[in-house]
Amino acid sequence: MKLWFAAAFALAAAPLAAQDRVVIQGARVFDGTGARAKVADVLVEDGRIAAVGPSLAVPAGATRVDGRGRTLIPGLHDLHTHTRATAYGGSDDLPKAWAAYLLAGVTSINDFSVSGEMIAPIRALAAPGGGFWAPNLAQAVRFGVPGGHGTEYGWGHFFTMQAATPRAAHALTPLALSYDPDVLKVFADGWRYGRDGDLMSMNRPTLAAIVADAHKAGKPVVTHTVTLEGAKVAAAAGVDALGHGIGDALVDDELIDLMRRNGTAYVPTLVVYEPQETRSFAAVEAQDLNAGERAREARAQGGVVEAYDAKRWAIMRENIRRLRKKRILIGIGTDAGIGGVYHGQSAVRETIWLTRLGFTPAEALVAATSTSAAIMHGEGGHGTIAPGKRADLVLVNGAPDKRIDDLWNVERVWVAGREAPLAELRALRDRAGSTLLTAVVMTGPILTQLRPDGRSDLDTLPVATTDSGIDHSHLHVIPVEGHGRTFLAAQMGAAPRPFVQWVLPLTRGAVTLADARAFDGVEMTVRGTGDYRLILESYGLDGGDWFAAPFSATSGTVRLPFKTFASRNADAALDLARLRALRVELTGETGGTASLEVGPVRFYRD
Repeated sequence: MKLWFAAAFALAAAPLAAQDRVVIQGARVFDGTGARAKVADVLVEDGRIAAVGPSLAVPAGATRVDGRGRTLIPGLHDLHTHTRATAYGGSDDLPKAWAAYLLAGVTSINDFSVSGEMIAPIRALAAPGGGFWAPNLAQAVRFGVPGGHGTEYGWGHFFTMQAATPRAAHALTPLALSYDPDVLKVFADGWRYGRDGDLMSMNRPTLAAIVADAHKAGKPVVTHTVTLEGAKVAAAAGVDALGHGIGDALVDDELIDLMRRNGTAYVPTLVVYEPQETRSFAAVEAQDLNAGERAREARAQGGVVEAYDAKRWAIMRENIRRLRKKRILIGIGTDAGIGGVYHGQSAVRETIWLTRLGFTPAEALVAATSTSAAIMHGEGGHGTIAPGKRADLVLVNGAPDKRIDDLWNVERVWVAGREAPLAELRALRDRAGSTLLTAVVMTGPILTQLRPDGRSDLDTLPVATTDSGIDHSHLHVIPVEGHGRTFLAAQMGAAPRPFVQWVLPLTRGAVTLADARAFDGVEMTVRGTGDYRLILESYGLDGGDWFAAPFSATSGTVRLPFKTFASRNADAALDLARLRALRVELTGETGGTASLEVGPVRFYRD
């Protein structure tokens, strides 16, 4: 255990050790612009590229890196990730996901798996000195339309804001922008690939209102777009990029004209649609899978590719060829975190796929570097190897601008001028169990009375979540002003066992952990009739394995000792230093109603 903590501390402390000056000498420098690689030196100072040229003078005290026989490229991008999902079914672990990107040479990612409340604490965790190595993160606030994609998982309006009219969009966008997201993601297209019922799609005026407000604030907008007609709506609304790719029809001149006129790029996620039943991995790709990924691959191989999947796959590949010929900007995205789309290495696989569809290796690298940076309005600061640019650099053994498969041979990686410790990051990614995170020691009060801004005593935002499905249940949270109580009113949906949950995060966004080991249980003042549970949302456990305790709301004040909480998983252990949130759950009959009044909530000691 002492060795484990020492290693974890060393890894966490590594970003604090500044590398003020680094000179990478004698490498083939592929600068990301499409120009031919040239042997040169690259000087990095204070996180930025200071000079590029032959035989640069080496400043006193600079770290020298021998790049001879290798190629230096800008860091790769993945403009579509979900880092809080593992792609193979394990519980979320942000540091492991981040490590996987750096191991693959991916130094910038868009993360679409967060809510506004999570953005600031994740930024703090990922910042130099925050405890962990991470790529440059562009975190998104998500928008959708009621009944559309992104709203059907029961995660609540706080996770995917919903607007069906321009007026609603203009009302909600300031709230979204108040979290200072790096990008807005809009689930604009409700087609479900011909195998499930279509969901609602966003109309052009509503999407245009979101785009106008976002662009006024300097934020790019990326859409979930999977149909030709949806792409035309999105391009006409002026979005910066169509995400996922068109899979129902071949692109036409009307769409191409709209994309050119409004500067809309294309970010396909080929690897999430590539039929997994028949895909194969290169040996160097397969050997880099971790244990969970290898186990999933063993289960996924074989089987027949369904006709609609095969048709969509053919359409998507042909659309890449057509858009390339028309010189539409194409960036790199993967949908990593979704089943079988593994963090980090999927971006390399996506880049290689472009070379199978008409791109030269050099053109594919441009798509993964400078083009992807430009799509995110970042071309002024990174994406190429040039003086003044952020020093996101990857040293590759080989010449990936000529032989794209050499992109697997990543030897060294720098993020904003700091060299990532790849061996330690590989050990972190592959280690069993969840990564150690810091925890905030709880003091007792959780929700004694909602503040005027709707936040808890812990400065967290209580939110609602429900069962899944477009026909999910709904929870209305009504503060009883001046009485320190909250009334929960639920309209149950069509599921056989519908439920709603009122989530009380113990830290902002439930990112940093909460330590309640000084207490014996949870005390609540409640009133109501029905079936209720209190659930302890815990880091390192799948949601179905969280510990829960039933309670009755007829007695006024209830005390739920931690020793009475149970998990469906007999092997699970309740760790009171790894709590994230309390969830008050209401259940009822399909189509029925349920209610509960909740007063002060606190941890108690006997």
